[in-house]
Amino acid sequence: MKNVIVPINAFDRFEVLKKGQSSFIRLIAESGAFGIEIRRELLSEQDPPLDSMRKEIEAYQLFTVYSAPIELWKEDNGLNVKELNVIFQEGRALGAKWIKVSLGHFQKGQSNLMELNIFLNQHPRIHLLVENDQTLHGGNINQLTSFFESASEQATPVEMTFDAGNWYYSGQDVDEALTKLSPYVQYLHLKQVVDDNGEFITVPLQKDGRHSWEKVMNSFSAEIIKALEFPIEPKEKTKEFVQMITESEVFTCNS
Repeated sequence: MKNVIVPINAFDRFEVLKKGQSSFIRLIAESGAFGIEIRRELLSEQDPPLDSMRKEIEAYQLFTVYSAPIELWKEDNGLNVKELNVIFQEGRALGAKWIKVSLGHFQKGQSNLMELNIFLNQHPRIHLLVENDQTLHGGNINQLTSFFESASEQATPVEMTFDAGNWYYSGQDVDEALTKLSPYVQYLHLKQVVDDNGEFITVPLQKDGRHSWEKVMNSFSAEIIKALEFPIEPKEKTKEFVQMITESEVFTCNS
């Protein structure tokens, strides 16, 4: 089953900025991945125009996710319409099926979900995903739960990217996040976070049944789309990690 996506930020940042994100498209396709996650913060002068990048991605038949480091809700609790318009325009040029952003400053009763509904209905071909980020507000379980519950009540077409490692950075409990947020999850970002002398760092996945990323992955159906968001060094190990996740899915289905 091909449902593993490789985000560009898994690779060495210096190399990405020097060579451009498009230089990794072939590597990702040949790794056996289902798709690619283009990162807005890593776009550089080395990259071709987005519509040209789309053609390269389509040539390899890869599913495209566009990740943009913007907050859906501004500090005044209002919808971040200006930046949403920009990234959805970019997403269309890129051929992205999904656009991923952070929650921002959602406040139930103040943030206007109907305004978000209207915006998303104007862009029916692109699906919006909201991720738990590493901030105290955008990575807060209760805030995210409040948003997704409200969105569900308003039939807002938005779902969640569940980042398995970001809960550590925002000081939240992974088990509680799974309990409260699982119904809204469409996309998993798999990473392993360890405490290195009081500092959290993201490390490559290890498969031994004891790590939290495995618990997160096994809490969802094998069909859910997964991303490898951790340092892949050297980049030639991409295929190895894609195979590791694919084999884990087969084991889960057969057990």
